[in-house]
Amino acid sequence: MSRPVVPWLVALVLASPGVVPLRGQSAAPPGGDQAQTPETVVFNLKYRPVTGQNDPLNYHSFWGFGNSPPTGVAFLEAVKKQVENCDEVYNGALPKAQQWSVVELKDKKPVALYFDLNADGKLSDDERILPGPAASPQTGGYQFGFVTPDFLIRRENGTEVPFRVMLVADSFGGDRMNYMWSPSCVLEGQATFEGEPTRLFLYGDGFSGSFASFGSCNYAMIPASQALEGYIPRDTLSSLICRDGKYYKLQLAGSHEKDKTLQVKIQRDTSPTGKTALRLQGKESLKTRLAYARIAGAEDKTIQFNTNNAQTVIPVGRYKLNSGSVCYGTESDDQWQVNFDNGPAFAVAENETTSVEMGEMTLTVKAVDERKRYNSDVKESATFAKGTPLYVSLEVKGKAGEAYTRFSQKAASGNQWTPVKPHLTIVDDKGKQIASTDLEYG
Repeated sequence: MSRPVVPWLVALVLASPGVVPLRGQSAAPPGGDQAQTPETVVFNLKYRPVTGQNDPLNYHSFWGFGNSPPTGVAFLEAVKKQVENCDEVYNGALPKAQQWSVVELKDKKPVALYFDLNADGKLSDDERILPGPAASPQTGGYQFGFVTPDFLIRRENGTEVPFRVMLVADSFGGDRMNYMWSPSCVLEGQATFEGEPTRLFLYGDGFSGSFASFGSCNYAMIPASQALEGYIPRDTLSSLICRDGKYYKLQLAGSHEKDKTLQVKIQRDTSPTGKTALRLQGKESLKTRLAYARIAGAEDKTIQFNTNNAQTVIPVGRYKLNSGSVCYGTESDDQWQVNFDNGPAFAVAENETTSVEMGEMTLTVKAVDERKRYNSDVKESATFAKGTPLYVSLEVKGKAGEAYTRFSQKAASGNQWTPVKPHLTIVDDKGKQIASTDLEYG
């Protein structure tokens, strides 16, 4: 196998168009003009429960919260008066009154979840929740899953919105259960988009109760005729979105409080555009292409969209390369691949090509005493006493502060990418090799 062509000195030239200034939340009140025009599509979104691990709208994202239960939690005490064998489970992202729940165990397996739906600290009959159907092999889910009934969650702005959560549990072959939480509800609406009946789903920002936070919520748009099955692809919610190479402005109005509607208005973006072109420079002449990028507004943080497969045209404006991957090689642009994070900002003018320079990479090796790795005051060092266990990490950065995170090589046949393992050699003060190993990504 040939050695990887790693461009330690890199210039990334991105000819790119930018963004329009009109973005973000609409100030228009909910329930306004609902007329559909060729320029504007309005989706009226309503709350929709997600039923469990096998529901195609399942978030497929789970959060674990480790904590020791405090004394005097009224709901825990109320449950323990009736349940002898149990685990206490914590979700620090929920409102304080609902952060602690109880899982009843029988033969070391979960048989019921106790969740304080009304947040009153007392145990009601409807707060004992039985497990749902076992996860199907297609979902790759957990052994056990519990979905709460709907309850009201109070947001930071004081509004109360319907919500529900899912708790999953798995022993992974061990003696104890591991617990993870997920939101279990979305917002759903339907309208005619580009001549086709289309369903729009909004996924919430964790357990905050918000479904309208640009950059942290997700959305999915699928034809209304498409069956809901498997994994539903989704993108980051943004005030500028790209669909089939076309750009649209997205605005939000209203709320999904009880008996209210959240409106999503989507309008074609007719702003002037520019183009992107990518050139990755190394010690050898390289053929390159931008395989993927997540682009954000440089000033307008409501803009968070993705481009795939060298999408080269975007509206004029100012952007920032949040992350992405570049394919390159000496013989073709499909031999090697490198991922990056925290790329630079760039401005794009109408019908012009804008160069964005990245590279001039520097490699830094960091080593700490592995036993002190998680200490807040741990310090790097270049020398250690004999026998000290080391935790070694590599950092590759460019002149704009961007971080390069993974180099991969494409297999000779097929479409598999194999990570290139960095090799580490440690020598003593006389230059004698005392350790030599490949490092793993992680």
